[in-house]
Amino acid sequence: MRTRPFLSKVQTLFLSIALVASGVGVFGITQANAVDDAELYRVMSFRDDKDPISGNYLSKAGATSGGATSYSGCGAENDDLWDDANCAVATSVLQVRNYLPTCEKEKVLNCIETVSWRKDDGTLVKGIQNGTRGSINPDFFFSRKEALGVSEATAPQIYTFSGLTHSKGNDFAVTGHITQDINKGVTAPAKILFSIAPVYSEIVSVDDEDARTECFNVNEKDAKCWKLATTSDGVVFKADFKLLDKPQGWISGRLTSPKVEIATAADTAKRYAVNIEGANIGIPTISKRYEFSNADQKAKWEKISTALNQAPWSDRRPVVIPWGPGFFSEFNKLVAVDKDYDVADKLAAVWRVVLDPNNVPKGYGTSCSTGDFQGFVSSNSMTYGTALPNYDGESMSYDVASPHYKPGGKDYVADAFSGRYDLLLTEAYARCVWGIKEALPKIEVNVFKTDGTVDSSAKVVGGLDSSGFFKFSATGFTFSAPKIKIKLTAPPTSGGTPAVTQEAAAPAAKAPAAKAPAKVTIKSISCAKGKIVKKVSGSNPKCPAGFKKK
Repeated sequence: MRTRPFLSKVQTLFLSIALVASGVGVFGITQANAVDDAELYRVMSFRDDKDPISGNYLSKAGATSGGATSYSGCGAENDDLWDDANCAVATSVLQVRNYLPTCEKEKVLNCIETVSWRKDDGTLVKGIQNGTRGSINPDFFFSRKEALGVSEATAPQIYTFSGLTHSKGNDFAVTGHITQDINKGVTAPAKILFSIAPVYSEIVSVDDEDARTECFNVNEKDAKCWKLATTSDGVVFKADFKLLDKPQGWISGRLTSPKVEIATAADTAKRYAVNIEGANIGIPTISKRYEFSNADQKAKWEKISTALNQAPWSDRRPVVIPWGPGFFSEFNKLVAVDKDYDVADKLAAVWRVVLDPNNVPKGYGTSCSTGDFQGFVSSNSMTYGTALPNYDGESMSYDVASPHYKPGGKDYVADAFSGRYDLLLTEAYARCVWGIKEALPKIEVNVFKTDGTVDSSAKVVGGLDSSGFFKFSATGFTFSAPKIKIKLTAPPTSGGTPAVTQEAAAPAAKAPAAKAPAKVTIKSISCAKGKIVKKVSGSNPKCPAGFKKK
């Protein structure tokens, strides 16, 4: 029997704080031992392009303080973590962190069925698994427990797609991180964080800490170092899953033009088919280092430390602070004291979805919660107020904050980072929230600036599509425009027939010497469903689901 060390204090802190971070971001302050002035530094970053939860763990819940629960690792002296008597399933509150296996390997539990790339001509290219992103650290191995719905400790996969390349080759990391809470033998619905990212590998000594800073590894003992490559945004991927728990409530993510399909019935293994498709999107990232021995950097950190009440120089240890996308207010405080944070370091193309059964937006109450999928929200903002939109009794709103400038940008207009927001709502859920029954609603989508005025330069679209979803998007706004609001109301009527404009766009921004926008021809059609007749207007009007054109 070999000896396996317990989780270090840093790892325990990481697992604890991860529970209270919003969205998919994790705030885990890494601190080393006290050092001399020449080795004293601070690193602060905002990144949402890496897997924020890395590795395979089985841990036991301890005390809860301030909303955060501490966890200790299981299996100190066991080849299989389940064999630790201190983590007995029947009497313990446990948490499993793992990666989804492929359905080719797993026939009963949660799994990834296929991952595909959709070409510009609409052809779907099925991905081919080309190995895994590292190995399983034997110190963190646990076996499969079908009764608990837990797969064997699994490494995330590497896929290739015929005809698809990036800056460093053709490998893509497919990361399906799954978190499962087990309370005395009863497993709660899982949280799944799934991403697709361009990667490449190179051999780097495990002892070279500086060279391994950008390693995107599961097992830190692997000499093969996986790193993120770059690719253009707008690449469309489709992920197909088989899941034991039917997704409920909201899904959040980092992709544009989302499409979601969820089977209404389970298969013979009691799993639901879930398909999610959309295009990847460029997300700003920032990472800055401050050396105590550099007078200018030392002074800058003193201002930042005071503003955020974080890691003063009196703490004689190197500190690394990675902020996730949920740290909206912290970013705004940073920009106020250091304008360097108003310029992105780079734009990382990200494709990510988060299926979290606890994803419940504020202010909605429970009357519209049916236990089914309700909505999908996505943004390319570096940070946001909450992962899901808030509801104030009238409008759904979403607060965002990002660097104003693209990487290297200086010109306020020409170099501004362009924002994107997508919202998908099921028709039944939208009607329930806004209390609209038969009539198709009037749709309002607005982007508001910090002074409360509408940003008319943003292109906003909203409408009910033929698949029974209300789809909304806002594009082209800058991050001096931090709030998106969506509102549905009962429509105006004409002769008793509801009149609805589909995909209505906001007027273009007014500018001196600008050409008048092209004239848009509005057409009207009549749609019938039994005795109900509705008038639909728009540039390309379509009848809603269940209605036929007369």
